[in-house]
Amino acid sequence: MAEGKEQFDEYNGFTIRVLAVPEYSPHPANIPFGYAGYVARPGADIRYGSSQRVSFVHPVADLLTAEAAEQAGFAEGRSIIDGTHPEGLNTSGL
Repeated sequence: MAEGKEQFDEYNGFTIRVLAVPEYSPHPANIPFGYAGYVARPGADIRYGSSQRVSFVHPVADLLTAEAAEQAGFAEGRSIIDGTHPEGLNTSGL
């Protein structure tokens, strides 16, 4: 994990991107994190609009480390791909 750098993972034909976001910055040690991310097809042009990605966010900084935030973000991204996301987010149409 490189703090402040987005992390990527491939899962079932999709790319999951997650960025751990500290509660505030600059920050001392032991500041909690949230995350932001998206799911897209590899090579999708996600710069314009949201038609080629599914975005998700956990804005509450309640995760104790950046690594924990990234793991939670990747788990949320996998749930979107698997169609099990609790809010109904999915990859249909991507």
